[in-house]
Amino acid sequence: MHQQPTSTAVRHLAIEASRLVQEKRGIARYVRNVVREIAAQQPALRFTFYVSEPQDVDALTALLPQLHASLPERATVQRIEALPDTDADVVWYAWNFITVPALRATMVVTIHDLAPMLRLDHRWWKVLKRAKYRRRYARTLDRAHAVLTDSAFSRTEMTQHLGVDPNRVTITLLAADDLPISTIDDHAPLDAAGVTGPFFLYVGAQDSRKNLPTLYRAMERLWAEGVRVPLVQCGPSLCRDTKVLLGKAPWLHHLGFVSEAQLATLYRRATALVFPSRYEGFGLPVAEAMRAGTPVICAAGSSLSEVAGTAALMVPWDDIGGFAREMHRLVAHPEMRAELGALGVARAAQFSWARTAQETFGLFERTAWQRVDATSRASAALTARAEIAAPPRLPELTHG
Repeated sequence: MHQQPTSTAVRHLAIEASRLVQEKRGIARYVRNVVREIAAQQPALRFTFYVSEPQDVDALTALLPQLHASLPERATVQRIEALPDTDADVVWYAWNFITVPALRATMVVTIHDLAPMLRLDHRWWKVLKRAKYRRRYARTLDRAHAVLTDSAFSRTEMTQHLGVDPNRVTITLLAADDLPISTIDDHAPLDAAGVTGPFFLYVGAQDSRKNLPTLYRAMERLWAEGVRVPLVQCGPSLCRDTKVLLGKAPWLHHLGFVSEAQLATLYRRATALVFPSRYEGFGLPVAEAMRAGTPVICAAGSSLSEVAGTAALMVPWDDIGGFAREMHRLVAHPEMRAELGALGVARAAQFSWARTAQETFGLFERTAWQRVDATSRASAALTARAEIAAPPRLPELTHG
């Protein structure tokens, strides 16, 4: 049996970074934190980042020292057209899909969730998009030498919907310990919205699976009952339900995109984070709120139960009355808020980006060695077959 050497198999890591410059949060935040920690943990490792647009080469080059001080000397940025011929040991695809396959390198993909291919949005044209994404996931899984995901829930989803062997999928939980919770308060977005007292907070995108109509109905019920605590949202987009209510519902304030310091201020000031999402691969806002000591009310199920544990109030995703009751309880009972906040801090302390990065790089190493082992065994088998098939050597003739 081939003995795995103690030296590293991964000396050069390539990263498909086509969205790293444009995105500020979400998956891009995951990539930035993992890269920062791997750079710190593996000081001899070289990096190559592959980007799609010509202008992204300079933009990502300028971003490198913000990720880690040593990266300008250890990393290069290239156009994605060069990725197939990379000489890296491993290529990491962090955005769910293997877009441009490498010809020789080990390919590892992070699949965060299967939301694009599931029936979470019933508009007719989404049927075609779901079929397209199902093919993309299947093609990615065929190409990948190893798969990462954010939660046991997402691994189960891959097994149930795509028939993936769960042993192929490694779970690396995410974290929120990069959130600057000790920074000076930045109230500018709240001041601009005219919010001075208590408020409920929602953080994130507004696509269908986020289930905001349930939260809006709960807010209407609270407002009708005289609980005048508004809802503050931050995030990059608006769904149709939000557009209809903005300017009409006195309890709704949308702040748009906010800075890290402003987000930390929102968490510290909020009465609670209310996160009714019916489908999450991890749910970073829940981990962020718990780290800041903010009470959390979230939908039961998907990965949120896995992330929050017993440190949040869990409500069925479609239970409008349940959300309204739990929100009312937190407004009425400050001691309950304090207790839930303390539980959240303890829970969030169990997650760290350093551990996420260590486990991620560990998978890179194991997968690279497995390919080395497979190559060595194949070479040995070919040599053995060649020796068996070779004709016997005849004795040399000599003249008397």
